[in-house]
Amino acid sequence: MRDITSIYLGTENMSVNLPQNNPLANKKELSYQSLKGKTIISPDNIGLWRQIYEHEIPDGQFIYQTKSHEYSEILNYSILPYFTTNVTVMDDNWRLNLPGNRVNIPIKDESAHQKFYAVFLKQNKNRLMPLISSLQDQWAKVD
Repeated sequence: MRDITSIYLGTENMSVNLPQNNPLANKKELSYQSLKGKTIISPDNIGLWRQIYEHEIPDGQFIYQTKSHEYSEILNYSILPYFTTNVTVMDDNWRLNLPGNRVNIPIKDESAHQKFYAVFLKQNKNRLMPLISSLQDQWAKVD
């Protein structure tokens, strides 16, 4: 195990996006508990976030979409809440296809703030540092 090392990349912070007329839209921050029983739309392949949503939001109803075009269409023609993170804005494919008429409210729960690390063999550090530095620079722009 001594041949492995890690470097902190950044923290991904979850927010919920709500229509402006939603009663929760005037809050500065929300908890997952405040979304109890809500129907929320989400991309299907969201990694660890899926488990967090399903565990932290009591009686939540989740509509998972596998195709990004269909996901964008539903978002733009519905009032369903959806989640984004500070990392979402780094990806133009996602950011540019999200509705602009929603209020973005941070989630305050500890599990809504996930730290990410690059883990690698020490012998590969010199080769990987340009990529790691680039990721850290990009992440710093959204933190």
